[in-house]
Amino acid sequence: MTIIPYFLIQILSEILVAFCLNNILFIKITRDTSSRGFIFGTFFSYAILTLFVFIYVKILKYIKSEYLPKYTWLTFILPIITIILLVTMGDYFNLLRTNPKILITTVGLAISNIIFFFIFMLAIHSTNMRHKLQIAEQREELINSKLNLLSQHYNYNFQFLHNLLHTCNKLNSHFNDSNYSEAAIILDELSNIAYKEFNAIYSNSFILNYVINNNLNKIIEHNIDIKTVIEYSNFENLDYTTQLHLFEYILKISIDSCIQTNTLNKIIIIKSIKSADRVVLKILYSGVISNKKSIISNFEKILLNAYYKLSIKQIDENFISILITFN
Repeated sequence: MTIIPYFLIQILSEILVAFCLNNILFIKITRDTSSRGFIFGTFFSYAILTLFVFIYVKILKYIKSEYLPKYTWLTFILPIITIILLVTMGDYFNLLRTNPKILITTVGLAISNIIFFFIFMLAIHSTNMRHKLQIAEQREELINSKLNLLSQHYNYNFQFLHNLLHTCNKLNSHFNDSNYSEAAIILDELSNIAYKEFNAIYSNSFILNYVINNNLNKIIEHNIDIKTVIEYSNFENLDYTTQLHLFEYILKISIDSCIQTNTLNKIIIIKSIKSADRVVLKILYSGVISNKKSIISNFEKILLNAYYKLSIKQIDENFISILITFN
């Protein structure tokens, strides 16, 4: 990235100086190192070389070598061929006088090589900036999601504690009136609610927690039990957005299916485990498969860039199982 462009620029600067002195300033060029033309041409050549190198270094500062793709070296094939051609052309000064078209065409080819390489570098820089912007947007989305989740937790905790205080007042009233059977019923109900809602709001996956909490009111409203056993939550081949869409869709079809079914014990179970080098995500929920092709199609759209295997089956008349294996 340094040597090849440098030599190419050096050769071009010498040819450009020879052309300018011969055809524009009409200074006679000789090989006498003490002549004014040779000294002026040397300084002029190095001034042009310095200018080009300065511009090139400025461009290189924007490009980090670790961001360059492995095939970057292919861009140097044409410059190397051009350098070999220019070096073996012989006396530039004599060629300017005898056949200037060939020299001008070759120089034009070399300049186009430099321009092409600069455009390539700028394109890589632009691509890297786009990726950084996408990462920054995802981080911002993640931070906003965390803030929303904290806000939801606050509202939920406030409501839960308010209801708990009301229930405690009822219990105190029943105990004071010696209505132990009524107090036992209320205590059982409180235990069941606390158990269900704890399972609903907590899992080892932050993204799944966020999605569940977004749908918590609907889950409670339709009396759906939800359990999560997320033993492995590092889905390495899925970015944040894909995981979010995946869990949102899983929860959507699970809740919709539970709402539509007539089963009394409505339940959603989400599990994940790591087996060898594979991650297995299993979803079990109440309901009947109505449109299997549509479900598979939506999963394919969400997991477009992931390598996975998907199977959907009806276990019995009340439960559906979805198994996703990531390799």
